[in-house]
Amino acid sequence: MKVLLWKIGALGDVLMTTPLVRQLRRGWPQARIEYLVGQASRAAIEGNPQLDAVRSFDDATLFRTRPAGLPAIVRALRGYDAVFVLDKHWIFALLAGAAGAPLRIGFRRRAVDAMGLTRHVPYGALRHEVHAYLDLAEAAGLPVDRDDLALEFGGAVAADLAPGTTVLVNSGGANPHEDSSVRRMPDPLFAGLVQACAAQGPVAFLGSAAEAAYYERFAGPATTNLCGRTSIREAAGALRSAARVITTDTGLMHLAAAVNPRVLAVFGPTHPARKCPPGAQWVWRDALRYDAAYEVSGRVPRARFFETMQVEHILHAAGLIAPTHG
Repeated sequence: MKVLLWKIGALGDVLMTTPLVRQLRRGWPQARIEYLVGQASRAAIEGNPQLDAVRSFDDATLFRTRPAGLPAIVRALRGYDAVFVLDKHWIFALLAGAAGAPLRIGFRRRAVDAMGLTRHVPYGALRHEVHAYLDLAEAAGLPVDRDDLALEFGGAVAADLAPGTTVLVNSGGANPHEDSSVRRMPDPLFAGLVQACAAQGPVAFLGSAAEAAYYERFAGPATTNLCGRTSIREAAGALRSAARVITTDTGLMHLAAAVNPRVLAVFGPTHPARKCPPGAQWVWRDALRYDAAYEVSGRVPRARFFETMQVEHILHAAGLIAPTHG
């Protein structure tokens, strides 16, 4: 039996599919299981011990609407007995249908999103993303362990962080289908967090090269800016060796949780019940502003977030100070 999991990206989204990968391997131990992923996100899944192969495709075909690349994607989807369509948009289901695998399992947000699928599960209710992916295994007739939720990343390499380093990440919302800072803590809040953490030990910033200049605003004698200086494997090594990681809802949040049990996720517009990585702690003050349309259909909210969050709330949730009131 040949099985394919297909997802365009991104880092955190791919990592949240790894419990599904693990449970497919458990349910079909003799199957050949492969993963087809967008080129930009290949490092998120490459080296996963449950997979027989990782293949990539030109994600710009779909992110940037390049129809000439569609036949190549259909060819890449052929030759499998089962294809798990891990993205929710109708174009993914339609392309899987064109490839013609006997079993094509995916999500149904709206009726149109299930075109081309032979089996589908509903999507949209407030529940963790990992459970949503495990629904696909159940739809395939496999037993599912709802307690086996740990994210998995293979290939982290050693990093030379100073002992006691706190890694801080203030990002999210910058990707090929969104360009917003809505998930990022406001500058005054993040500056206060940097100052408080630096007073207790070394601090490292982690992110992309494009974010390096942003973090320089908060640089000081106790900070190190690693943005753009690490590969995904090196970033995973840095996160693994950190004394703690405090991060907003971004791909590095999920990478951190895959390699380090000491992760605190700071949420704004997204819901921790849907997005907080298994095993991580979280802090959230925006329940009254929450709009599920952001996570379900990608509509970026216009509300202002983090306005009632204080540095003390974050430090307490991270175990760095005693409880505060308010």
